[in-house]
Amino acid sequence: MEIFVPIPPEGGEWVVTDTARELEKMLGAGASRIRWWKRPIRAFHVAHGDEPRRRPLRSVDAPWMGSHGLVVKPAARALLEPLFGSAAQYVPVRGTPYPKLDYVHVHKLADVLDENASDIHYFTPGRDIMDVARYMFRREVADAGPVFKLERMPRGSIFLRDDAVDAIHASGLTGFAFEKVWSST
Repeated sequence: MEIFVPIPPEGGEWVVTDTARELEKMLGAGASRIRWWKRPIRAFHVAHGDEPRRRPLRSVDAPWMGSHGLVVKPAARALLEPLFGSAAQYVPVRGTPYPKLDYVHVHKLADVLDENASDIHYFTPGRDIMDVARYMFRREVADAGPVFKLERMPRGSIFLRDDAVDAIHASGLTGFAFEKVWSST
């Protein structure tokens, strides 16, 4: 088994939240479903390092927003919904040239990180995790499901099992890129 995190695709398109407050609300939801969201996420479209654009450079199924969640068009959502099941929620995104975008809010947290074997940087003072330079997972990662976040890092990256990444790549959908962060072999 292998575990992956999403990374920005080379030359891909980006969607960014309209304000830092919007991003903080998304990340602050952590393991909770976003029940209190009464309106779509406001965002705008950019090309890597560019100013906001009025129209897309090219059409992709998953413009990049960050490793904390995916942003997807309807075709990608149709693949991900049955694959991710109840581990994720889909929140509408508005304000980009793409119609019908959804932010995939992964709210399933798994306690599967082997902190003793991983290379972890902690905030000081305390034991809150700031960053993980090298991931080591416990056997229970096999039961975490196709997509999850780490229990001790609910505001951090989403993690995908190799079967989920394989299904995404096999679908032919565009805009997705992943980096392997751990292998059981």
